[in-house]
Amino acid sequence: MSEIIKLMSEALANQIAAGEVIQRPASVVKELVENSVDAGATKITVNIKDAGRTLIQVIDNGQGMSEKDAVMSFERHATSKIYKTDDLFCIYTKGFRGEALASIASVAEVELRTRQEDDAVGTCVIMSGGQFVSQSPVSCSVGTNMSVKSLFFNVPARRKFLKGNTTEFQHIITEFQRIVLTHPHIEFSLYHNESVVYQLPKASLKQRIISIFGKSLNSDLISVDIDTSLVKITGFVGKPSASKKRNDKQYFFVNNRYMKNAYFNKAVLLAYDKLILPDTAPPYFLYFEVDPHTIDVNVHPTKTEINFENGPDIFRLIQAGIRETLNKADVAPSIDFTNTEANEIPYFSKNDPVPEMPQIQFDPFYNPFDSTEKKSYSSASYKSAYMSKYTETRERHNLENWQSLYGQEQLFQDDDKNFSGAQQQSLDLENTERKIIQIKNKYIVSPVKSGLMIIDQYRAHYRILYNKYLNQVDENADGVQTLLYPQELPFDIQSVAMIHDIQDELMSVGFDLDLTDDTKPILKGIPPYLDNNKAVTILGNIVDSYKDESGNISSSIKDILAKILARAEAIQSGRVLNNEEMRQIIDSLFATPEPNYSPDGKQTLVILNMDELEKKFN
Repeated sequence: MSEIIKLMSEALANQIAAGEVIQRPASVVKELVENSVDAGATKITVNIKDAGRTLIQVIDNGQGMSEKDAVMSFERHATSKIYKTDDLFCIYTKGFRGEALASIASVAEVELRTRQEDDAVGTCVIMSGGQFVSQSPVSCSVGTNMSVKSLFFNVPARRKFLKGNTTEFQHIITEFQRIVLTHPHIEFSLYHNESVVYQLPKASLKQRIISIFGKSLNSDLISVDIDTSLVKITGFVGKPSASKKRNDKQYFFVNNRYMKNAYFNKAVLLAYDKLILPDTAPPYFLYFEVDPHTIDVNVHPTKTEINFENGPDIFRLIQAGIRETLNKADVAPSIDFTNTEANEIPYFSKNDPVPEMPQIQFDPFYNPFDSTEKKSYSSASYKSAYMSKYTETRERHNLENWQSLYGQEQLFQDDDKNFSGAQQQSLDLENTERKIIQIKNKYIVSPVKSGLMIIDQYRAHYRILYNKYLNQVDENADGVQTLLYPQELPFDIQSVAMIHDIQDELMSVGFDLDLTDDTKPILKGIPPYLDNNKAVTILGNIVDSYKDESGNISSSIKDILAKILARAEAIQSGRVLNNEEMRQIIDSLFATPEPNYSPDGKQTLVILNMDELEKKFN
């Protein structure tokens, strides 16, 4: 009987490891740049061609490697940082697994040029598909020059599943930003197809953040400094006004290593409770310094998920510390308990006359929508006139309420809960001025044939405005209002890359853009129905909404633009509506093609039929 279990070849084992460590070109950039940082480089240059498919080159001026180390670096499990188990729990550096270079070399063609300061010549090592090709002396600068060509050339299935160049380059930018944000003391450069994307000189942390995300963020950042025996947290949080529906400027770093942590993100959002709108999030850049023995970074191959020994305690420190920071910045309500100055209270003696009680005159029957001229009244005749009219009004309202509850209105059974614009007549909304009411300034309630209809006023108005703007966009297709003064767009590199990808779609709805300079896009024209002052903000929202978290296209430009405009003007929960406004919402809602659902697919109304109502009283 033949043996079934066999050892894998070294090349196959490296390719399997590459499946975890090297997921896409961005993973290669991350590993190589982190190695350059660990090598003590003060200047790092990254050259990319075809979003990493053709070439990924990382050049640094670090300490370099000897001839022997250059060859050993491609061996699996080779490391310069881990020698015993305890070292895994005392890590300050980034790359330490000893699998990255071996994994990269197994799925690409790699050329390494490196030289130490004391060596006369450097070493050149060439690998291809995990196989050693050659080693030779070479003349090169101090440091390391790593070139990775034809990524996944020998794994066509992996190469086939790579996304488009725009998407893959966005992932590269994301990884690049995470590293440069933790090392403002290092000079970084990024080139794509020989065009400059980033040139970041040494700077302070705030200057580095602004260099990456634009000057518009400068006035929105508030400095954070929380120093405790458990953790030290520094960095910046955004003002509540900088919160957005989809905010990608949210970063956590622990011991200069980027991490994802939904638990700590919740702590930040709780600190902003009641200060920002629901479903929005503020930008933040928070840096944690903790004892490395209290965290575990060896959870996931990408090393972005980190376990904290004192997670709940740090959660409370984040929430309290950021809330205090916002209070000090006068963007959150606070009470000053340290003020020892006494309030100035006027002195009165016994013989001082008592001030006359102020009189407030008002007309309780004034109706701003009444076209009749308002009649003047005097305080002398007011009381008797008011009491007489009040008694009459109370009796009339009691009679109406009685008739509304127990009168002759018949509510017929009808289990059909779905409506269309053509079925509006079936709602039996006669005498709506008497029947429609508002609950909690959020829901509109009215009896219908089948029972009781409850409408979410925000979602209903959102649906109405969405259809209005969608029609408006279609009617003004290809129409452009040229700006008298073109505006430079304050967008980051990722947003500019997305604009390049969707320029034709933006033009189809009225946005005229000049993208001659990749780093400085110019807005030359806007849709004719758009407000000039809101155009840049709306364009930014379109770009953010046009891609989901993975960078994939999620919807059409027309649909996104209509949603953004509708959300901005829709009646929010908490606004008091009169009968006329509620009736208008109901009529307009059922005039739309899909009144049952908002543009986001959420229910706009529910029907409680008579059977359901009667069950409540059984």
